[in-house]
Amino acid sequence: MSARALLLYNPEARHAPDPATLTRIRRRVEWGGLAVEAVASKAPGDLSRLAALAEAEGFDRVVICGGDGSVREAAQGLKGSPVPLAIIPMGTANVLSREIGLPSRRPIECAAIAGSGKPRPVTLGEVAGVGVFTFCASAGIDSLAVKTVDLKMKRETGAWAYVHAGLMGLLEQQIPLFNVELPSGKIFRAQQVLALNASHYGLGSFHISRGASLEAPTIRMLALAPPLMARLSLVSSCLLGKGVEDGPGVVWADVDSFSISAEEPFPVQADGDDIGSTPCTVKAAPKALNLVFPE
Repeated sequence: MSARALLLYNPEARHAPDPATLTRIRRRVEWGGLAVEAVASKAPGDLSRLAALAEAEGFDRVVICGGDGSVREAAQGLKGSPVPLAIIPMGTANVLSREIGLPSRRPIECAAIAGSGKPRPVTLGEVAGVGVFTFCASAGIDSLAVKTVDLKMKRETGAWAYVHAGLMGLLEQQIPLFNVELPSGKIFRAQQVLALNASHYGLGSFHISRGASLEAPTIRMLALAPPLMARLSLVSSCLLGKGVEDGPGVVWADVDSFSISAEEPFPVQADGDDIGSTPCTVKAAPKALNLVFPE
């Protein structure tokens, strides 16, 4: 019996594949020796639900066609499952696909990799009681931008809508001081907190960390001390691929878990999705997802 792949996509997404592109993608995945069944999501949560059913329904691989939000939803459904997840990036930033070395602007090539690439176990992050993330969860100016982004602007300009929302947040709103508590019991204050499984971040070309890794058993916690405006110089380090760990006012640690709190609830984002608010606990789930990498 031929191996089977479940190809998932959200037809309402900004860069959703048209029928002709979907046919080309499907055929290219099939070159890897997989019989492909394409299924479109119809309601919020469908991608997670369908991915979670993949093993029981006899699928040997799930292929997600979409952006980082769709990838996160599929990863949520596959957490702890032996069924591998392959990515065909068609989103705004495609951060995770860049992290694993996919040719993110060439979805047909990615479809060939989705059909023939080899899975490797990776760590998922988890915001306890809320959901998983594949590359980043955070609280700060970026989570505020995700919460307040103009969706019409996002459809028209893509990732730059988040940049605009972040700048407006810096100018118009007060970012609180967060209490960050490590498993050791150490507590410190920060105005931007990130939980990282990957070095890439934001627009995809940013390298915010030089040491975060999908295959590490821990999460890299990065915290920026106030004032946040004084940390804008760290952007140059990100663009140069150096990471920010050695920057002024930066604290980092590789940990199994940590917690974030503030005087008032503040938005928390995961892989570019608004998923809740502080207080929250972030945990590492080692080898929780089998992710297909290019060979």
